[in-house]
Amino acid sequence: MSDRVVLEGSPDLVIAIDHDGRLAFVNRAAQARWTDAVLGSPASELFPVEVRDALADALVQVRAGGAAVRFEWGERGPGGIRVWFISTVYASGDDCICGSTDVTELKRTEERLRRSERLMVDTQGVAHLGTWEWDVSKPNAIWSDELYRIYGLTPETYTPSYEAYLTMVHPDDRQRVVDATNRVFHEHIPYSHDERIFRPDGSIRHLHTWAHPVLDESGTLRTLVGVCQDITDQKLAEEHIHELNVDLERRVVERTRTIESSMHDLEAFNSMVSHDLRAPISVIQLTADLLLREVDSFPLRTTEKVARIQRAVGQMTTLVDDLLTLARVAYAPIQRTEVDLTALSASVLADLRIAHATREVTVTIHPALRCTADPGLIRAVMTNLIGNAWKYSSRVANAQIEVGSMSSGGRSEFFVRDNGAGFDMKDVDRLFLPFQRLHRADDFAGTGVGLTIVQRIIERHGGRVRGESTPGEGALFTFDLP
Repeated sequence: MSDRVVLEGSPDLVIAIDHDGRLAFVNRAAQARWTDAVLGSPASELFPVEVRDALADALVQVRAGGAAVRFEWGERGPGGIRVWFISTVYASGDDCICGSTDVTELKRTEERLRRSERLMVDTQGVAHLGTWEWDVSKPNAIWSDELYRIYGLTPETYTPSYEAYLTMVHPDDRQRVVDATNRVFHEHIPYSHDERIFRPDGSIRHLHTWAHPVLDESGTLRTLVGVCQDITDQKLAEEHIHELNVDLERRVVERTRTIESSMHDLEAFNSMVSHDLRAPISVIQLTADLLLREVDSFPLRTTEKVARIQRAVGQMTTLVDDLLTLARVAYAPIQRTEVDLTALSASVLADLRIAHATREVTVTIHPALRCTADPGLIRAVMTNLIGNAWKYSSRVANAQIEVGSMSSGGRSEFFVRDNGAGFDMKDVDRLFLPFQRLHRADDFAGTGVGLTIVQRIIERHGGRVRGESTPGEGALFTFDLP
């Protein structure tokens, strides 16, 4: 009876089952869970159907004089949540005692551990990470499944040991591995290094290995734990990138050599144009000038033809000058410095006023326009842009030119605006192409090279230039300089 008192206060579910399989005792914990438990009713009815055979077998074994029997079972609780129990059946006098312990939290912990282990295994596989542990008092280590895969081995065909591992290390890396291992043993210094190993099929794998010593309370080395990562793909990618870089450097050298050769050819051509082409043009110009001095002795038609020769020579000279400028822009070194764009623009306009003293043009130049650029090249830009504005506004009664700066799309841009002839935006793709004229030569003189020069200079500075216009309403050219 005293045993029944103890069982009554137990937190486990405790019942006594008589020889007929009926309930002879139910403690408070069991009564709270099985509210329909009635003394004298079949004990098996308290358990799920799939567990009753296990209970019956346990009762038979115990009554036959066997040791206590344990079995595990689970069921849905009152809230629909799965709960788990471990039941222990043992003999007590004429009855059998069945005590059931709630192990739900333990089962959940075990399941979390299993999930963590599965996740760790999956993670190791994805990251090609294998782990190992070596109790230094024993000859063999413990490897993870992923480490076996990394080495191309199986637990059935290979027993991990330090000596066997060294035979797989590349000869060029073996001494470094031995030295690192000795430091761990004697100085307890962890190591982390790259090494190469041979798989049984002869292939080489690149590994990165970490090893850490585990010491006991007395500071004696007991265990080595480590991680090994297969970095073969990374190494192959690095080698491929290195090969690509070497090939790229070779191509750059070859390309540079080709460009330098082309530059020398271009310089030679420019020299030839400057001398060999200018010389005959100068002779023609001089001859035409001499002929016109004797204009009184020539018929009128001859005088007109000589004047045409002079105009053609002048156009040819201008074209040669533009071509030389365009060629120089391509290879001229850039010496960046701070440039006062306001003063430079005023200087360009002053030259235009001297050359066209009869023109009346209203000019507005914004103050404090400054940029960082090559002074000579940026002067060529402003000369061409302001010169175009001057030229294409020549047929407007109240010609206006504005030079300034503005913000566009978060970037600061310089601009030259006029109210002259303008152009059709459908032709904007031809705007910066060499020798592409958007107006008739009879209307406005020029070679069609000026805007090409502007674009080349701005792009060499790392900027961009663009033009906007409406026919008869002037044009706006903007450029930025980083």
